[in-house]
Amino acid sequence: MQAKIFCKTMAKGRQSFYVMVNEKAYFLFQQDYRSSNKKYFQNGICVAEMNKYAGVHSTSVRKTLEKLPSFIRYIEKEYDVAILNKTKEISQKKKKGYKRQPFLWQQVDWQAA
Repeated sequence: MQAKIFCKTMAKGRQSFYVMVNEKAYFLFQQDYRSSNKKYFQNGICVAEMNKYAGVHSTSVRKTLEKLPSFIRYIEKEYDVAILNKTKEISQKKKKGYKRQPFLWQQVDWQAA
């Protein structure tokens, strides 16, 4: 399921941004109210659309979109959730240990010339 980013107007003049992952909302940050942010984020946007600036004409929406990746990376580390595609790829790879054999110096035949 795709993660969605949405905003809510909490107090007078403040907006809170959340990311919805697996039917659970995680708080990202809070900032001053902007009507353009409200219009853009009220129904939620997919995380894949976060880096698409083509349809964005407002400076405040662009600045908000620039802030999101750092806050999302923090949520991923704090709650151990994979939201971004890069994080999902890394978590799918199996981490293997080194195939080293221990060096036992007591068993080595030390012959001096």
